[in-house]
Amino acid sequence: MTPHTIIWDFDGTLYPLRPYDSEQTLLRLRRMQLKKWPYRIRRSLAGWLIYGDMHQWFKSRHSRQLYGLLYGWALRGTSVTLLDRAAEEIAALISPEDREALHNLHGNGFRMLIISCGTLDLSERILQKADVLDCFEAVKANPLRLKGGKINGIEPRLVTAEDKLSTAKELICNNPRGVVAVGDGYTDIPLLDWTQYPVMMDPEQSKQPKHAAKPYYFVPSVGALPRLLTQL
Repeated sequence: MTPHTIIWDFDGTLYPLRPYDSEQTLLRLRRMQLKKWPYRIRRSLAGWLIYGDMHQWFKSRHSRQLYGLLYGWALRGTSVTLLDRAAEEIAALISPEDREALHNLHGNGFRMLIISCGTLDLSERILQKADVLDCFEAVKANPLRLKGGKINGIEPRLVTAEDKLSTAKELICNNPRGVVAVGDGYTDIPLLDWTQYPVMMDPEQSKQPKHAAKPYYFVPSVGALPRLLTQL
């Protein structure tokens, strides 16, 4: 069956990690604001979360739930304007070639969805600043709780890889035929294994040996995906 739907991961897939993902970038900017003595605990927590997330400490459901709780607490009281600063940093990592590829895929009639365990409000701002938000039918992630223009926590709706898979099944009526899934990490594996056309983002060609036993396709960038799709 010809591919007709593309389900994207967000962090590390639609843009490269250099070296932080979107949530780590937001925490880093927040940490820079917490220099006064009364905030030393929250500042230390933000640094610990960045380090732990970069080293994949939070893989299980319980640890992911803990991460979400602490992430929301570390950001509590943050002005939403900080989201825009983080979004500008990440949007700059999406190359013109990748932006053009997304617009071409959308223009060629592909239904495109994003399913992420990240932060919804931040992801949408990044896509908006990169001028590609309109390419996607839906963005599914964890929304922030906002009050008076400030962050007051986060709603944990997509916590694990299994949550991403179940959300995908709901969005495409539990039919993987003709569906392309594009991801880069451990939270994408169940979805990649389920869809008809699993694509692993592998810019450094380091993941292909690890997943050699699986029927994955590998691409170095978003811009390489249209050519792959013409070969399927």
